[in-house]
Amino acid sequence: MHLTFLCTIMKQAHSLEDLRTMFETNPRMFNIIEEPIDVELQVKYFKRSQRLKKQVYKLEDVLARVPQLYDENIRVEEKRDILILLASFNDNVQAYRALETFWNTAAQGDVRPWAAMAYRESKMSLESSLLDEKQVLISTGLGGKGYTLRYFICFIHNENVEYTDVQQKILRNELSFIFQQYQAECEKVEFSGRFAKVFGLIPFTAEVREILTKVTDECNQYGNFISPNFMVTNVKALDDDEIDLFLQTRELEQELANHLSDMGLNDVDFDFDDDDDE
Repeated sequence: MHLTFLCTIMKQAHSLEDLRTMFETNPRMFNIIEEPIDVELQVKYFKRSQRLKKQVYKLEDVLARVPQLYDENIRVEEKRDILILLASFNDNVQAYRALETFWNTAAQGDVRPWAAMAYRESKMSLESSLLDEKQVLISTGLGGKGYTLRYFICFIHNENVEYTDVQQKILRNELSFIFQQYQAECEKVEFSGRFAKVFGLIPFTAEVREILTKVTDECNQYGNFISPNFMVTNVKALDDDEIDLFLQTRELEQELANHLSDMGLNDVDFDFDDDDDE
């Protein structure tokens, strides 16, 4: 099973288990960005933010530039910097309100992801000041909702053929039933040849692997038609070609490992990014 898990975390870096423990103790300190935001853009945001914060800006000067956010003639790059600068005034209500208003009423197109990041950063900083406790911001490529993260999941047919109508119905039913048990939500299911592609919202503290393994096991009571090796990521949705390429790469890796094992090279350590990736 392959599990890709990416969280961009501001203020503090923790292991997933540490974060879950912190969440169970105090969920109020967690802020999950709901918008799906490209991971590369997130990296650009933080790098640009670090660069701008090395300089000193006056709040009144930055607030004076807020009308430019609504000006269609202003380049996205300039709007991006205004948003980042507003978010840099950590616990300032005026800066936060300016971001909140723009985010709720006018943030569209290429500037919207930048507005989402800046708004959440500002909101988190303000709450941290008001509550007098540190806050954690979690952002993934697919976003989330409330205290859930959105995942792209692919179940592969065990016989590499298309899912029959009956098998599709079984999988949909089991997804709905089991997800409800974990306070998760199955948003969408798409069938494409041997792939069943699912978008789901799963609580931050839930064991994703456990949930999906249970779905697979329950479905396979009706004919063993789903492979036990599924794919799940919260970085991006994958198309059929990307899934095929990944599976082919994995097969080649496994063939190499088997070949080396046959040669008696059992102590060679290979990290295939398997079950321990969470």
